[in-house]
Amino acid sequence: MNKNMMSIVCGIIIVCITLVAPAVAQPTPFVICGYVFDSGSNPCNGSTVQITNQNTSMSEYADNSSTSHYYQLVLANGTDLNASEVLRVKATNPDGDQSKVIEFMIAENEVGIGGRFNYNITLSVSNQQTWHFTNDTTTGPTWSATYNRNMTKGVEGGEDKVTLANGERVWFYADQLADCNVSFPAGVWNVSYWVNATNLTDSGETITTRIHGINSTGFRLSSATGYKSGSATVQTPGSLEEVTESLDVDAPGFTIPEGGRFAIEVLWASGAAGNLEIYCNPVGVDTSHVTSPTSDPGYPIPELPTILLFGVGLLVITGYVRWLRRRD
Repeated sequence: MNKNMMSIVCGIIIVCITLVAPAVAQPTPFVICGYVFDSGSNPCNGSTVQITNQNTSMSEYADNSSTSHYYQLVLANGTDLNASEVLRVKATNPDGDQSKVIEFMIAENEVGIGGRFNYNITLSVSNQQTWHFTNDTTTGPTWSATYNRNMTKGVEGGEDKVTLANGERVWFYADQLADCNVSFPAGVWNVSYWVNATNLTDSGETITTRIHGINSTGFRLSSATGYKSGSATVQTPGSLEEVTESLDVDAPGFTIPEGGRFAIEVLWASGAAGNLEIYCNPVGVDTSHVTSPTSDPGYPIPELPTILLFGVGLLVITGYVRWLRRRD
């Protein structure tokens, strides 16, 4: 082969490599977008949304606007993230007095469709905490429900579901045990979860939601109907629908003793013809979760100000008792 022919062949090879290499190396986009709402479920314009890859420490701020509550961040799959890695989302309102921190694992199907869309965030005020439903079996003290599952604080569950036959119930437990006696004053516990009644004749069947407490041996501290109970009826059997309950626990509230925990019960109607599927983290909507009241003392261990106030109260009572004794 003469030199001219070799030069032509080499040139063709170089051109082919040049054309093919970018196509092979070109990363695919992964979009995370949605809307931010304040603790009252009102649009929260100008919120800051920071997204961090917990596996690589990559961290970026989403694009947003002071006149909109929409946010969006475009990342590169294979560069900024990969399937099964964990992203941490921190959203804060402009005043800095409401925020939400969430962690979730990137699913294979999300990479396939190009992102997590309509990922809406509802902020919490100080002291409120959020626990997400999972299909992970609970270890440690539990009550004798049909199914015992974990709730994880700040970390979303997978795209799993819990299936209840008629009359069955599942208890979702806080995954952390109380480090000491923790007293929850009166307040509203907001519960939101996604269900599908599988039988089309089950329209109008009842789904009951309750909040409970147990001690370190699994003994139920609440009554059979819980500290508070709510009920909803199936509206669209055969399709995904949201159940929302605001469980307003009356004064004086309740106390979780050291080593115990609280739980959310979901009970399916005994007269239902089909099953009830409870989805932990369905694609395209918010997770199934419970948010504690603003009076949350800082479970699983009270925050320092709560402990100090309690200590001061004990000192005052002790001093008053001694004063009475001296008078006598």
